[in-house]
Amino acid sequence: MSDLQSRLREIPQVSAVLEDARLADLLAGRRRGWAGRIVQDEVDRLRSRLREDAGGPADRAALHEQLVAAVRERCGRLLRPAWTRVLNATGVVIHTNLGRANLPAGAADAARTVATRYSDLEMDLVSGQRGHRGRLVEQKAALLAGAADALVVNNNAAALWLAVRYLAKGGPVVLSRGEVVAIGGSFRLHEIIAETGSALIEVGTTNRTTLADYERALVPGAVVLKVHRSNFALEGFTAETSLADLAALCARTGCPLVYDAGSGLLVSPTDLRLPAGESLLAEDVATGCDLVTCSGDKLLGGCQAGLILGRADHVAGLREHPLRRAVRVDKMTLAALDGVLTAYLEATGLPALPALAALAADPAVLQERAERLAVALAANAPQEWLVSVVADVSSVGGGSYATAGMETRLVVLDGPRAGLEACHQHLRRQDPAVVVRLNQSGLAVDPRTLAADEETLLVDAFVCAWSAAATKAKVVTRG
Repeated sequence: MSDLQSRLREIPQVSAVLEDARLADLLAGRRRGWAGRIVQDEVDRLRSRLREDAGGPADRAALHEQLVAAVRERCGRLLRPAWTRVLNATGVVIHTNLGRANLPAGAADAARTVATRYSDLEMDLVSGQRGHRGRLVEQKAALLAGAADALVVNNNAAALWLAVRYLAKGGPVVLSRGEVVAIGGSFRLHEIIAETGSALIEVGTTNRTTLADYERALVPGAVVLKVHRSNFALEGFTAETSLADLAALCARTGCPLVYDAGSGLLVSPTDLRLPAGESLLAEDVATGCDLVTCSGDKLLGGCQAGLILGRADHVAGLREHPLRRAVRVDKMTLAALDGVLTAYLEATGLPALPALAALAADPAVLQERAERLAVALAANAPQEWLVSVVADVSSVGGGSYATAGMETRLVVLDGPRAGLEACHQHLRRQDPAVVVRLNQSGLAVDPRTLAADEETLLVDAFVCAWSAAATKAKVVTRG
């Protein structure tokens, strides 16, 4: 018998593992079906590892212990929530990988209420007949954007796809080559257009597209699409046709115009301490576009959703489109979005939304918070670590304002390189996890994206991550 065969014979039988008393709680009642499959999976994994391992004979008892531990660890992981709370100390406000915009408490409470109680989601309580889901939410969105009507779908990709599908009806879609964008994940604009059944006609060049380029490409039945380049910028020898000029051209030729506004800005950039130049949704709608689309969870500061704003007849047509149901949102999304839009309607100043507050944070306040965090961290840092406060910039994130930086203050923790990397990894593995910046200067914490009540949690996380804190580190302020 070969060494491999000998090793494989030592793998415990599935039945033997199932009978282990340490797995009894996991295999009780209805759990036995799925937990039993995990036992089988782990036995199969062990067999594969032994086939690949060129080592000596295996010990049956040791393999049995490995299997029991693996099964318990995997079952425990499945019984926990599928996500972990994260303290975002990166300074990236609309952080796609961390869930983008945080909801205000009122919006979260509204989502919880409709999730746990019945509501008039699709019922007109006055007539007793079936009603239209989200109608009042859409009225609020239309009012805030100055549009005749609005439709809410599950994200901006769906909004753009549905708008083009409805207006083009399989006809050509005219788009500048400089706006054939790609964003995170698998979203590539030309592939989305292809899925609408329309042919994409690219006009102009990557860096220069004039009004004449559009005019030459227009044919009966064509739809003109303009896409806001929110996640990159073109500089140098460039030319771009304005949305207003395109709207005038489309009005003159009878071709519909769709504008993908991207981030969905409802307040002035200057109110958010951001550079001027980004247009408001109301300004985009006012140019005369047939339909304007945007995201709900970027600069709008709400939950994942797509908004389609524009002409009442077009929105009514979209509402009756057979594929609208495939991209509609559920009651919790509608309730959360309603809470966010209501915050805009109620506000006399900047709406009380966490994302907007983080964007508009005063550098002087960030300085105070950074110094407070630095003192707390230095009091617990290992002797060889140095804690300092430095001037730097935060990012908007979410593919918005790609080239704009916001003045901020960082708490930089510098120590041995191996210690920095180990600390960085340990922070991510805690609950709540902590995500910070790691660069040549060390680990950097940006208080912009930390809630005030998360500061103590962050310090505790660092204390846990450090193996020792023999002496206090010196606090230095630079810049």
